[in-house]
Amino acid sequence: MKFELREEQRPYRVLVSAFACGPNWGSEVGMGWNWVIHMAAHHELWVITEEAFRPDIEAKVDQLQLRYPPRFHYISIGEKGRKLFWKQGSLQFYGHYRRWQKKAFVLAEQLRLKNSIELVHQLNLIGFREPGYLWQLSDRVPVIWGPVGGYSQVPMQFIPKLSWKNRIFYFGKNLLHYAQVHYSTRVKKAISHCSLILAESSNTKRIMREVYGVDAALMNETGGHYDEFFAHPSFLENGRMNLLWVGRIQGLKALPIAIESVFRLKQQKIPVHMNVVGEGPDTDDCKNLVRSLGLESEITFVGKIPNPRVIELMKVHDLLFFTSLKEGTPHVVLEALSNGLPVICHDACGHGDIVDSSCGIKVPLESYGKSVALFTENIADLFRNRHRFEEFTEGARECVKKHSWHHKAELMSDLYSKVLKVEETTLA
Repeated sequence: MKFELREEQRPYRVLVSAFACGPNWGSEVGMGWNWVIHMAAHHELWVITEEAFRPDIEAKVDQLQLRYPPRFHYISIGEKGRKLFWKQGSLQFYGHYRRWQKKAFVLAEQLRLKNSIELVHQLNLIGFREPGYLWQLSDRVPVIWGPVGGYSQVPMQFIPKLSWKNRIFYFGKNLLHYAQVHYSTRVKKAISHCSLILAESSNTKRIMREVYGVDAALMNETGGHYDEFFAHPSFLENGRMNLLWVGRIQGLKALPIAIESVFRLKQQKIPVHMNVVGEGPDTDDCKNLVRSLGLESEITFVGKIPNPRVIELMKVHDLLFFTSLKEGTPHVVLEALSNGLPVICHDACGHGDIVDSSCGIKVPLESYGKSVALFTENIADLFRNRHRFEEFTEGARECVKKHSWHHKAELMSDLYSKVLKVEETTLA
């Protein structure tokens, strides 16, 4: 791939902290990688990332025709911290991650002095709970933090429908979340010292304004590949609705909502099949629910598979069934849209900002029962009005163009320029 520098901007010397950054991955790792390689069309980057991603990065980066090849620098979080990172959601991870961020701060200052860095960008992990320490450089160089996320919670009205273990976990996590949002001094200090904060969703932008008095710029953390857009060739070819569910099988992803929706569709004699891609702590409970509802023929658990295989599945399904209750901007949603696959999801979090009536369907995040009823109703309506699929796949093309990595890199480059111009004006 080739990227062109816009003539009206000169390349800036930018230091980026991206703990998760690597090719061949989705989610936050893929987000870090795509952000870096697309910004490399515009600026010189020095990137600090986790040691484990070195082999994948070094095998891939030289193959790309980047105008400004990024300089990668690696810090190890250690084997235990690495395992906790892949476990996802473990509170034990943050101690290891904080120590990694302290090392990143020391390295960042060395790189700043050696390379005349003009701008520092704390990119990921996007969760607000750990802002790192690069904001302490703000008296020497402008610092940008974001996209920042992690402000959404599992709605309290959904918690009673979870397992006992998840009820206790998410109720306690919601209480801890409230305390961290309102009383974390490190978060408040980081926000107050940054020249610009990026919010990954409209909900985060609202909280930034209400809690911290900051007008953050809305910038979803993930993007689509418009130049690789796949025009979905056909829908309902085998006479049934083929649903695809992708994610970690845990409470906040709300797979049981999808399972119960399939059950109701079966009751309405709508021919339907759903492939479930992923694994997680609630896999056995969800499989038991499938068995108890007699849905073994309608629902298949595929397990965890490589990202390229997920992309191939998107090209032969009819709808991404995304039931998550709490997210940033899930990478899988834009991956689906990039493959012409419509999305049905809750009107919440980052996906609520991206999916609109041109490329999918959103249902309100009000209650468990309401979600099951509305997902069922809308999927059944789609089955009866299959012409809407062609309209959705065309809408997906425009949505991906709007949220493409190329477009995002241009917007981010403009923000870099504005921050530096403000800084120059202040110094003058």
